[in-house]
Amino acid sequence: MTDARRTPYPEAATRWMVGERRARVLDLGSGRGGFAAMLHDAGHEVFGLDREVGAVAHLAERLGTRLHVAGQVESLPYLSCHFDVVTASQTLHRFAPGLALTEIARVLRPGGHLAIAYNTRDDTVPWVRRLTALMRDADPQAMAGDFGTEAVQSLTESPYFTGLERRNFRNWVPITRSGLVAMVQRQPWAAALSEDRRARLVADVEELYDTSARRPEPLLLPFQASCWRAEVDHAGLVLVEDEDALEIRL
Repeated sequence: MTDARRTPYPEAATRWMVGERRARVLDLGSGRGGFAAMLHDAGHEVFGLDREVGAVAHLAERLGTRLHVAGQVESLPYLSCHFDVVTASQTLHRFAPGLALTEIARVLRPGGHLAIAYNTRDDTVPWVRRLTALMRDADPQAMAGDFGTEAVQSLTESPYFTGLERRNFRNWVPITRSGLVAMVQRQPWAAALSEDRRARLVADVEELYDTSARRPEPLLLPFQASCWRAEVDHAGLVLVEDEDALEIRL
C-alpha cells in the first residue's frame, strides 16, 4: 500500500476522484508528477500534460511511460472522447476557464468526469496557528490557506459539466526543518523584508520546529484535501459526422 504521508493526497481521495477500476486519465499541469504517479501506481493509464518541457521529460522518466506531452490546456492535443477522467491537482486556477473547460469536455468520453483537488491548510493544530502568527506578523495576508479553490466556481457556470460533488479528506504532509524554513522563505513578501527581519523570522521558525517536532520524525503539516468531481455533459456539443471531432457551439 502506498504511504499516504509520502503522496500529495490520501489514497481514499484518489479513489473517490478517479475510481478503482482502471481508467484512461489525463492529468493537467502534471509538474514533476506527484499526483500522476499516484494514479499510475493505482493501475490507471495516465497521460500527463504540462507546459514545461522539462517537467514532461521528468514525468516520463518517473512513470516509465511515454504518454506525456508539453502543451496548453486551452488547446489540448488529443482526439475527442479520448479519456475516462481528466484531473487537475492544484492547477485549475492556472487555466482560462472559458477555453479550458470546453477543451476538457471535448476530450472526455460520454459519462466521463473532471476531478479536481486542492490541499487547503488546517489551522486547528496549535503549532500551525503559531506559524501563521509568525508569518502574519511580517505580512497580515500570509497563510491565507485556500488559494485556487475559487476556480472551481467556474464549473457551476459551465454548460458542459453537471452534478458537481465535493468531498474532503484529512491529509498529513511531512515537512522537515529545512523544508519549513524554505516554505516560509519562498513567500513573495519574504523577499521584501530587511536582512535582519528575515533572519529573525527564520530563527523563530527554526525554534518553532525544534519545540514542536518529535525527532527523528518530521513535523506533519495538516491539510484538508478538498476534492471535486463533475460529469461531462455533451448536450451542448455536436459530434461532426465522419470525423473524430466535436463541434463546440459558442
